Amino acid sequence: MHIQERLEFLDSLPTLPTKPALPGDTILQTLSTDKPIDPNKDGGTVGPEMINIYLAGVSEQNRKDVDNCKLLVQNAADKLYDPINEMYEWFKYYANGLTKLGWVVQASQLKEQVIKQTGLTMDVVAIHAIQSLIQSDAQKLLGLSKQALESIKGNGNLINLYNRKANVGHDAKFDMSPVWQTAEGSPMMILNCNSLNVKESTKGILFWKSTTQETAIKTAAQAVYLNTEVYGGLRDEVLKKLGQAGKDWLGDLPDFG
Repeated sequence: MHIQERLEFLDSLPTLPTKPALPGDTILQTLSTDKPIDPNKDGGTVGPEMINIYLAGVSEQNRKDVDNCKLLVQNAADKLYDPINEMYEWFKYYANGLTKLGWVVQASQLKEQVIKQTGLTMDVVAIHAIQSLIQSDAQKLLGLSKQALESIKGNGNLINLYNRKANVGHDAKFDMSPVWQTAEGSPMMILNCNSLNVKESTKGILFWKSTTQETAIKTAAQAVYLNTEVYGGLRDEVLKKLGQAGKDWLGDLPDFG
């Protein structure tokens, strides 16, 4: 795809609102930790129904690029499709949009499955859904996912930020994606989106714990990496498109460990 086509796609994307979406809602400033991001430590960020989990070694620039790409394209997908009732159509637009920003697909999966286990939580479902794509890293990623979830649950501002678009108390969609850095310096991500019934929790999926023997989920996932050379020619335009909203809609999680 030529750079002009990529720029035209960027220009077509809707901007994020910089004002509260609901009466009485307050703009959420960037929720950074007391210290700057340490790329040598595991960490993460949270956005509306989105958690990005970064393994140690992912540079600060790559973390920002992942956050910004996902935030911008996911917002556009939300405006076109219902992420619960039209999840696969929503994901197709989301994933295709990322490829236009320079993301390259290595593997994909779309599936519906039933997990036969009680006491499930969001982090367990997320890693279970993508086991075939992460292989031997499953246990480590499960631990990091649990830490990310607990960090959010312990911070009222992060809870509000995550739930900003969520229909709490009903079916839920969530994007919990692990990211690491390749030897060539590119961010590699398992884009991991799931939907399921969490009506057992009036506080939403962050606090959900299954009480039934079986839980049905829909999963759409891709193993992708960012062509940093391509994205380097688009980064400034992405930042212009996001504007201040890019900071208002994202929060940093404390370093894990």
